[in-house]
Amino acid sequence: MKVLYCILDNRCGGPHRLAHAVALWLREQDIETLFLLGYKAGETWHPDGFQSFVCRRIQCFRRQSPVFNFIGFIAALPYTLSRLCRIIKSNDIDIVHVDGVTNFVPALAARLTGRPIVWLYNDYLPRPLRPLLMPLMTKLASTVLVQGDCLKRLYTEGNPKLWDKTVVLHSGVDTAKFTPDAYGPDSRRRIRQELGLPADCLLVGTIRNVNRFKGLTYFIEAAGRIKSRVPSAKFVIVGRKLDTDPGYWDHLQQLTEQLGLKQDVIFTGFREDVPAVLSALDVFVLASIEESCPVALLEAMAMKVPVVATDVGAVSEMVLHGRTGFVVPPREPDAIAEAVLTYSSAPGAQVRQMVEAARQRIEAEFAIDKIAWQQKCLYESIVRAGDK
Repeated sequence: MKVLYCILDNRCGGPHRLAHAVALWLREQDIETLFLLGYKAGETWHPDGFQSFVCRRIQCFRRQSPVFNFIGFIAALPYTLSRLCRIIKSNDIDIVHVDGVTNFVPALAARLTGRPIVWLYNDYLPRPLRPLLMPLMTKLASTVLVQGDCLKRLYTEGNPKLWDKTVVLHSGVDTAKFTPDAYGPDSRRRIRQELGLPADCLLVGTIRNVNRFKGLTYFIEAAGRIKSRVPSAKFVIVGRKLDTDPGYWDHLQQLTEQLGLKQDVIFTGFREDVPAVLSALDVFVLASIEESCPVALLEAMAMKVPVVATDVGAVSEMVLHGRTGFVVPPREPDAIAEAVLTYSSAPGAQVRQMVEAARQRIEAEFAIDKIAWQQKCLYESIVRAGDK
């Protein structure tokens, strides 16, 4: 079986790491994955060991120069569809797996070539686009994937046809790669030295591409509150500056300076050594205002890093509040700060019990082999249904 996995963003992030890990597992089950990437900006991700294609004109809606982009998109659409159809046919693709509701062009190509579509709804769909894209997804998709039970209820409300097509498939994490036993005190010291940080400071971090949905404003505001009570605390934001939203980056720099945190908040840019970075943290914070099932949060839990996460998307299905981490309301930096400070003042045995429970939960519910097995069964059932 061959699957064409279509991701709108060419820049590596959590969804790319997850898709690659699943593809490696599926390959052992005789399911080969090919990747189709759109292009937004910056360096393009190349999935190691897998064939990939880049198509620059599959994104219809963009924040930067929206009118110019839309005109270019429409002008290129016949060629784009023709090219995608050729890719699907020449590579004998059996299933087209589309990541994101706004990533509808590969779905159109799949329909034109008669291939079934698995459509993952994991993005932020602006309200004006919902009347356009939700019916399209409902009509074209063989199966719609969402990454949490709460998201299925939210996205399919009032749409019984979409409810019937929708399957819950959480994100997963490669527990063989994200294993704390492989990263001891030496790794922790090395990363902190690279960042110019003391070995014994309270280090609070987040791993997010720098966009406004990730709630980094609230992370920095929480940092100010934490710093006032733990003067030695330091903070790190790991993630690339996005050319698509430079104004937000500038806002974060100004906020950091206004709060007197210029020497305390470090923006590292994109890093590939995510497990090593996590091993250096005392607390991981996910401050997002919108999410589905964030991979970075699962990775932190797998690495036995204490987590604080906002109650968005499927976070409350991932983190058991008070047992495997703390779940706080979004847009409330005071709540984030208090949760972080609770960790810093709690007995070590209590914190160890929580992170051990988090790791066990990851292994039981979110390990990549379990998620990939569910995906494999889904693909096989779709192919069998098409053969009847």
